Amino acid sequence: MIERPYVVVLAGGEGTRLASLTRALYGTELPKQFAVIAGERSLLQETIERARLLTTPERILVVVSAHRAALAREQLAPYPGVELVVQPRSLDTGPGLLLPLVRILARSTRARVVFLPSDHYVSDVTPLLRALREAELGALRDRIALLGVTPTGPEVEYGWIVRGTRIGRTDAFAVARFVEKPAPAKAEELWCSGGLWNTFISTGPAHTFWELARRHLPDHAAALERYAAAIGCLAEIEALDEAYAAMVPANFSRDVLAHAQALATMPVAGTGWSDWGSPQRVFASLAGTPSHDRLVARIRGDAALAS
Repeated sequence: MIERPYVVVLAGGEGTRLASLTRALYGTELPKQFAVIAGERSLLQETIERARLLTTPERILVVVSAHRAALAREQLAPYPGVELVVQPRSLDTGPGLLLPLVRILARSTRARVVFLPSDHYVSDVTPLLRALREAELGALRDRIALLGVTPTGPEVEYGWIVRGTRIGRTDAFAVARFVEKPAPAKAEELWCSGGLWNTFISTGPAHTFWELARRHLPDHAAALERYAAAIGCLAEIEALDEAYAAMVPANFSRDVLAHAQALATMPVAGTGWSDWGSPQRVFASLAGTPSHDRLVARIRGDAALAS
């Protein structure tokens, strides 16, 4: 029997690219992961709902920065058992990913982990879940695998994954390289040649992620290993503050994954995935649905139509 993975929900960002929309909805620039944009739940809560399809609440960790902790606790109230991991300050996705990871490794060195950004829109979660479960098996089990969405056009605002050779008899491919926010001509080339949109949704053995961190972010790994020795002790909070005081910002994609070997990518289609990085992308995702009309009504202040 395959042990259920730990799922880390990354919710430490400020969501500034969607600030104009959240300001129109809430009167303040609420980070998008905490905003209810479609349906009845915030993007963070929708991500937790997806996580619950993969594992038990006690194996779900949500990472936020300290100044958003109260808001996060409020939104996690319907999800007893889910652990809130609070960073003393935001240092980008490197520490944001490694802090919950070291807490998982303190529980089990054999754990598998899934990382889910909290600001994604997914209209059909089934293909995504299928890919994550396939990545637990056979030739993929010991690799880090990233989900790559089959593109619908030459998008210049997304990162791309260039596929290498197929891995055995799986549906996965080796990662040849990453291309971040390409120029229009390059995006067209990537689209025509089978490139995939990089979702930053990833999965693999927790210790494999940590080995990459030790290799490519050794100072960060060392600081957090010192903190890990204090988990459960009276000095835990002080040790965490000391770890963050010793670290500089780092981006996990740019500083770790871009230099890693033997990564896999799982092509995924039919999810309706979008990272909702702009109001235009939100409206495009919801076009033709009742959620689109309700969102417009909320912006206009029409309570009758928005309900």
